[in-house]
Amino acid sequence: MSHFSNTTVQIRDARIKAIIGTLPHEREAPQELVFNISFDYDASLAATTDAIGHAVDYAAVHAAVVKKVAGTRFFLLERLAAFVLDAIMEEPRILTATVSIAKAGVLADAGAVSVMMTAHRAGDRVMTTTRCC
Repeated sequence: MSHFSNTTVQIRDARIKAIIGTLPHEREAPQELVFNISFDYDASLAATTDAIGHAVDYAAVHAAVVKKVAGTRFFLLERLAAFVLDAIMEEPRILTATVSIAKAGVLADAGAVSVMMTAHRAGDRVMTTTRCC
């Protein structure tokens, strides 16, 4: 049997509503945002045993993000991304997580503006980096 190391799980195009933005009309009603989430964990035991208890439950990660985002009010996508990463990194088996959040309708000649942020576990600390895309 092969030996496995870190595995990446991706949750793509999750549509979640939140109040986000700095303009007055953006503060009135939730806007649909598109989330892309990926996370790495050591899946060697899950790949060997085929036991769900040895895997990180991606449905639970998705549910945690939806629950965390519901009812939030942020001005910046960067702050929302950090908030979401905090929720994802609560699962101690996740070593690295990346979230991209896209907001449509921001610029007249662009489909969306998005922010991508990554968190890395370093022992008992979590470090984050941000990239705009």
